[in-house]
This record gives sequence, C-alpha cells and structure tokens, in this order.
Amino acid sequence: MVKYIVGIIIALTFNGCIVGDALALPFRVSGAVLEVVTPDPIGGSVTDVGDAIDTAIPF
Repeated sequence: MVKYIVGIIIALTFNGCIVGDALALPFRVSGAVLEVVTPDPIGGSVTDVGDAIDTAIPF
C-alpha cells in the first residue's frame, strides 16, 4: 500500500496536475488570439500570465 502511495506522489510531482493547466488555459488561448490581432508583446504578456499561474499552482 505504501508503495502505491509513494508511486502516485512521484507521478504527480513529475507530471503535475490538471488544476494549474485548467486555470492557465484561458490566458494562453487569449494570448494566442491577441498575438494575431495586436502586436506580439501584448499577446505574449497575456500568455506569460497563464504560464505564471501554471507555475504558481503546484497541483
């Protein structure tokens, strides 16, 4: 039983989880759309916010 728990913890540590990706997704999509419509720094900064959210949320 302990081996399974340790294995799950290791898998989640290296793979991450869906929470950070789900919260960052709207910012990444908005950034991609803004890069088409506006100059690159604006869309890139919105995408960077999504990346920061994904990095800040460890689960």
